[in-house]
Amino acid sequence: MEITSGNKGDFRLFRLTGQFWRREDMEALDQNVSICITAQRPWVILDIERLSFISSQALGMFVRLHARCSEAGGKLILYQPRSSVRDVIELAELHQFIAFADTAEELNVQMSSKGSGGTRPSGDAPLHRRAKES
Repeated sequence: MEITSGNKGDFRLFRLTGQFWRREDMEALDQNVSICITAQRPWVILDIERLSFISSQALGMFVRLHARCSEAGGKLILYQPRSSVRDVIELAELHQFIAFADTAEELNVQMSSKGSGGTRPSGDAPLHRRAKES
């Protein structure tokens, strides 16, 4: 898997590309998020639009990263999950407590509530029923 990063406002954005299942990839992502937390910037966006596969261990990594960001007063947002990855995330019920955004507008809403934990903006349809906007 390839990890690239940049900034989006106060948030650190990590783009994940490929298949997320190898231990080395999980360790690399964990180290990068740890740097954000140590630098007192615990607001993280994981752009997972280009992930084609995610393992159960990688789902566990998302849960741990969410907990660590929240404990530091920050937030983890999963951005633009493709349908195959979204289905796995929904089956694991991560959408119940980790923030998600499908569109730039939803991302801006999630970013504006930096200190709050998970779930999508109120009134949104469940993940599997949302149509992806262009």
